[in-house]
Amino acid sequence: MKVETFTNGIYRENAYIVGGDGGDGLIIDPGSDADGIADILEQNSWAPAAIICTHAHFDHVGAVAPLMATYDIPFYLHRADAALLKRMNLYKMVIDPGDALKVPEITHDLTGVAELAIAGFDIEVLPTPGHTPGGVCFRIGGELFTGDTVLPAGVGRIDLPGGDGEALEASVAMLNTLPRDLTAHPGHGASMALGDLLDNLQEVAS
Repeated sequence: MKVETFTNGIYRENAYIVGGDGGDGLIIDPGSDADGIADILEQNSWAPAAIICTHAHFDHVGAVAPLMATYDIPFYLHRADAALLKRMNLYKMVIDPGDALKVPEITHDLTGVAELAIAGFDIEVLPTPGHTPGGVCFRIGGELFTGDTVLPAGVGRIDLPGGDGEALEASVAMLNTLPRDLTAHPGHGASMALGDLLDNLQEVAS
């Protein structure tokens, strides 16, 4: 398995494209640049099987609709973030004026889903609400995609719509039970060992 990182947009969001041995691909949090994602898929000769998103903030899901249309692939998101998804252009206009984004339809709800099997990828779905109501992390083998739950700069913001400090604290506590040698891939900032990322949270908070 190979993981490509594509940092895009004015918020420097990390999109991840995971490729398997058989040529299948998985798109995680594609951000706002569908053409950039398509270029990476083409360069690696990967055929995308699905888009899975950790949460519904516009900087993470802006490219979902065009990628769904181009590749005819499904979109996985926790239904608790459906309201954020529907309003993503409202939130975008407040802080990032410009062209409106097409709001995608959720084809697969992650509510209550613990595991996914997509095109040979075995994906563990870990509920991590707090940054958003439907936030999740994805574990694929030794890789953990944390979205904005935990970042090198600290935990995800809770002052945005749907933020919940107590829920986020519980989510971080759950992540602390996972193996520290997992490679954590955050929504913004550099990838690193999960243990280092969690230790860094304590330093940032102190």
